Amino acid sequence: MKVMITGGKTSAALKMLKRFDVAEIVLADYGEVPAFPSKAYSFVSLGELNKEITAHVLLTCCLDHQVNAILPMNDFERSALSKSTVLFEEFGVVILEAED
Repeated sequence: MKVMITGGKTSAALKMLKRFDVAEIVLADYGEVPAFPSKAYSFVSLGELNKEITAHVLLTCCLDHQVNAILPMNDFERSALSKSTVLFEEFGVVILEAED
C-alpha cells in the first residue's frame, strides 16, 4: 500500500509516519520540498497552492505516484476532498481521516 500524507513539511505529518509502518509513504506539500533520499518516505511537491483546484491537484498527484490512500492534513484539503470522495473512489484512492 502506498499512502500520501499532505502537509509533508509539518511536524504533524511527520508524526503520522508512525501510523503506517508497513506502507510506502509519500509526503506531499506545496511549494518547494526537501530533496533528500530516505528509505522511510519520499517527498513530492504539489506545486504552488491554489485552493480553487485542490481536489484536482491531489488526485493528479495520487495517480502520478500510484498512491492507494491519501491522508489530508490541512482543513482546506479535507473540505475539498469531502466533496470529491466518489471521484477518488472511482480511481481507487481511499481518503483517510487523521485521528487526534
